[in-house]
Amino acid sequence: MLMAGCGTTPPHESAGEMVAGGVPLAPERTLSAGDEFEIRFPFAPEFNDRVSVGQDGAVSPKLLGSVIVGGLTVPEATARLKALYARQIKNPEPSLTVRAYAPEVFWVEGEVARPGLIRSSVPLTLERAVAMAGGAKTGAKTGDILVIRRDVAGAVDAYKAALSRRPGGDDPFLKSFDVVYVPQTAIASVNAFLATYVKSLPFSANFQIAPTPSTTVIAPATIAPR
Repeated sequence: MLMAGCGTTPPHESAGEMVAGGVPLAPERTLSAGDEFEIRFPFAPEFNDRVSVGQDGAVSPKLLGSVIVGGLTVPEATARLKALYARQIKNPEPSLTVRAYAPEVFWVEGEVARPGLIRSSVPLTLERAVAMAGGAKTGAKTGDILVIRRDVAGAVDAYKAALSRRPGGDDPFLKSFDVVYVPQTAIASVNAFLATYVKSLPFSANFQIAPTPSTTVIAPATIAPR
């Protein structure tokens, strides 16, 4: 199983790719649509702000305009905003404090009984998300599931995962804005699949063709939120 983790309380240029890695099994809350947080500057209070995460995962702080933070942890969002503020403010040290939490958003698509949007106020694992979508259909390739998400830099990555066949098996946590795709047949080429499926992603993203091995995605397209 290949996946990056997440899920508990609290510039759109990108190339998608298949990512290898371990399987974090501990949940970590990530920012979701409807979350509200304050941005405070100890030495520049005139730039203090309070923003809400939109349905596309974006916020619009003073000076910055639209910035994607959906699916990021608070430390990740802080680092991203700090780098952008550094272009406008000398030595910015922004701190983020979440003032209102909303249920996290996920999408489960493909060979499940009820594909579409899922909102959850508790962390979701891969198995829980598929169960909330009515379960996988008979014959679905549950060992070839893809988890598609934006990374810290805004790039879109794909992680291959599998539903555990044994009680107590690995069941990784999802991040807000993840798209779980349960295929009908085994996915021979993630590149070829995503080049087609990218048009159905529920968040906006730009994809580029990269002359790299087959573990990297994608075809040029600009996608508007569905």
